[in-house]
Amino acid sequence: MKKVAEKQAETSPKLIPRPPVAVVMGHIDHGKTTLLDAIRKTSVASAEAGGITQAIGAYQTEYHGKKITFIDTPGHEAFSSMRARGAHVADIAILVVAADEGVKPQTEEAIRIMREGELPFVVAINKIDKANADPNRVKKELAEREVLVEGFGGTVPVVNISAKSGQGLENLLETILLLAELEELKTDPARPGEGVVIESHIDPKRGATATLLIEDGTVERGDFIVIGNEIAPVRIFENFQGQAIDRATASQPIRITGFSRPPGLGELFSVFRSRDEAEAHRGAREVRREMPPAIAPGEEAKTVVNIILKTDVLGSKEAVEAAIRAIASPQLANRIVKSDVGDITESDVKLAAATANAIIVGFRVKMPPVIRELALRSGVNVVLEEVIYELIDKVKAAMLAAAPAELKRLDLGRTKILALFKADRSKQIVGGRVETGKIKIGARFDLIRNNVKIGSGKVLQLQSNRRDAEEVGEGQEFGILTDADTTIAAGDGLEIFTEEKVIPQL
Repeated sequence: MKKVAEKQAETSPKLIPRPPVAVVMGHIDHGKTTLLDAIRKTSVASAEAGGITQAIGAYQTEYHGKKITFIDTPGHEAFSSMRARGAHVADIAILVVAADEGVKPQTEEAIRIMREGELPFVVAINKIDKANADPNRVKKELAEREVLVEGFGGTVPVVNISAKSGQGLENLLETILLLAELEELKTDPARPGEGVVIESHIDPKRGATATLLIEDGTVERGDFIVIGNEIAPVRIFENFQGQAIDRATASQPIRITGFSRPPGLGELFSVFRSRDEAEAHRGAREVRREMPPAIAPGEEAKTVVNIILKTDVLGSKEAVEAAIRAIASPQLANRIVKSDVGDITESDVKLAAATANAIIVGFRVKMPPVIRELALRSGVNVVLEEVIYELIDKVKAAMLAAAPAELKRLDLGRTKILALFKADRSKQIVGGRVETGKIKIGARFDLIRNNVKIGSGKVLQLQSNRRDAEEVGEGQEFGILTDADTTIAAGDGLEIFTEEKVIPQL
């Protein structure tokens, strides 16, 4: 929020302290959401599908009369851009590292994001009550990544905690408030509010809904919010707990409905006291903060599976799109032909049915029984999941199932026909000698005459020395019963081969 602070200093002398916004970051399953549960005395983690956070949650708590806003970010690798967005709107970061596992890939990513955003941060070494906890090992691994904590050669605050038991949480909160004091965070409550969209989705009953973080000023019921070219009146107005409110101030997360579409993540909003003022400023502001680039598709594949994607919120949509696009190989890839928020509808099924090689992918959305029945009748494959890594596994399986297997030819050998003994329509009995390689029962062959392929067939039975055989090798004579589309003659050659199905790889 540095730009907001700079603007405040230039435009208003009536500044008062505002609560800090702290983003919680770290590797998956290192206890970020459990930490927030302990702070808020709620049970959000147990309600998360698969026990992992899959959207940005914003919450506010109070400690010794001082408020702190927390932003919980997903740890799974698919949600990289969501973590970057969470850090972008924060004042302070909490880097959660599990004492029993140490620094992991998303820990390193969080360190990079914090450095790029010049965020002051505190390291919370979690799970210190576990038998194999080793806080010193964590500090050493952080030092190897140039993160030097207090008592280990540096000045970065570090707190040992147990989110499960509550040990060290008061120390952590005090450290956050101390960092906030050093940042001298201010707001002008007389100003109309402004801030950023941190999440949005389609509410089945209320329509397009957005979670906003107020960076400065005040939002009141009856105001008008401008996001890009859209104006929404502040009517349905709630705090992070879903409780109706009439007023909200800086650093407070709020939920607003009344948009014609879900606002884009990272878009800026401004508040005006009248519709006339809002109309005058419509579209005048920057509409989107810079976000990390999307993952680009890989090489052009032989087979492409078309995907209709539906997700619960825009943040999920962005992450799932990137994760799906990354599923690619030279043999098999995908193309997202439609991507939207909301439950699976009749039009989604009809689009999939009318699109070649298409599947529907739904993440944390519902599919009414009547729509499920329509998909079944239409032969449309639907993948539904609540957990990101399970969804990606199912998408891979669905792509493999949708891809046609190729037949690969394996050459076995070449024979010379010495005699035709019997011919009855396509069935013929012939004798010959294996010149190179081998001939085997069940193999296929190309019939060669004067160095030109004139037909093909299959080896139905095989004998050598008047005994049934599975295969006959180089230099040996044989007799075979064939099923061929052309009459075989003495002097012809048979090029023997087999075929195997090759399933595309991912």
